[in-house]
Amino acid sequence: MNAQRRLLTVEEVRRLVGEDRLGRDAAYALARRYGVRLGKRLLVPLKVLEALLEGRLEELEETRPGRGRA
Repeated sequence: MNAQRRLLTVEEVRRLVGEDRLGRDAAYALARRYGVRLGKRLLVPLKVLEALLEGRLEELEETRPGRGRA
């Protein structure tokens, strides 16, 4: 079965957006805020990339589950 990947690496996100439009530091900040960590890998859900490209990141902020920070 050919299933579409739902998690992307930070570098994949940069390539898809355009490395000249999304810098490395900004991409990692995006991944830390909206991504998931699997082991040492930091991955970005496809829906986050779609929201970024469509200018809907504010919507993700509203629906994002609370993360307790001390």
